[in-house]
Amino acid sequence: MEIEEIKFELELTGLSIGQITKLTNAIKRDGFDAKQMDRKLIAMGYAPIFTIYDDDEDTSK
Repeated sequence: MEIEEIKFELELTGLSIGQITKLTNAIKRDGFDAKQMDRKLIAMGYAPIFTIYDDDEDTSK
């Protein structure tokens, strides 16, 4: 996923600009991992949203 797509998904989830910035900076530094990102969202009190993309990639192989 591109960083803009990730930001869009996070906006739809209802995260604040500050939270989105924090998460996208972590992605830029460490790379995007759907499962790790969902764990962060759960810790922040949000539902996981990125593992559905990870599952799609597994089934397309």
